[in-house]
Amino acid sequence: MRKIKTVFFGDSFIGCPGLPATGTWPSLVAAALRRKFAQRVDLDFLVRDATAENTRGALERMQKDVQFEAPDIVIAQYGTNDSTHWLSNRGAPLVSQSAFRANLEEIIDRCRRFDIPRVIFVTNHCVALDRFDINGLSPDQNTEIYDAITRDVAARATCKIADVRKNCADIDPRSICQDDLIHVNAQGAVLYADTVTPIMIDVIEGLLALNDARVPEHAYN
Repeated sequence: MRKIKTVFFGDSFIGCPGLPATGTWPSLVAAALRRKFAQRVDLDFLVRDATAENTRGALERMQKDVQFEAPDIVIAQYGTNDSTHWLSNRGAPLVSQSAFRANLEEIIDRCRRFDIPRVIFVTNHCVALDRFDINGLSPDQNTEIYDAITRDVAARATCKIADVRKNCADIDPRSICQDDLIHVNAQGAVLYADTVTPIMIDVIEGLLALNDARVPEHAYN
């Protein structure tokens, strides 16, 4: 049986603090995929999250948490912390838009150098924070700009994207966020799972088809 390993790589939005382990969206995705591919694929899932991390921190720990794990699929989600504007930075984001783009591109490059065949990017859900950062935009408006960069980088590199932001555009953010108005509640986790799972099914089916194409015909005799 073919074994496929996936690493969920990101900040606290992947870790889903405040939810039970079985209720986080990576857990929901894993459960759905195991049901879908039962008896066909041995699926292994690892969650490698870091609270308050941006893409600079991601690159620092990527060797240990991604490259050395040698997964078949990496699901990466960043942007919320990168786009945060602090008064102490005199209006600049923690990671500039150009640096964020370059960091995402480096994540892809490292995956490809280590023969990780598939990278999936996930955009961020709409948060319910009702305030404005020093640049005059809300935290969610700032993150939306970085999500657009993520889409563009993914398209240019022919990577898949699970567009959570697009799928929650018509949803009241308070209905999918916990009391902190930032992290997802159970309903938000389901939204993520419903967005990511179909993309993962498509990717896994593609990997299986590619593997079958490489098996010599006599191997089935």
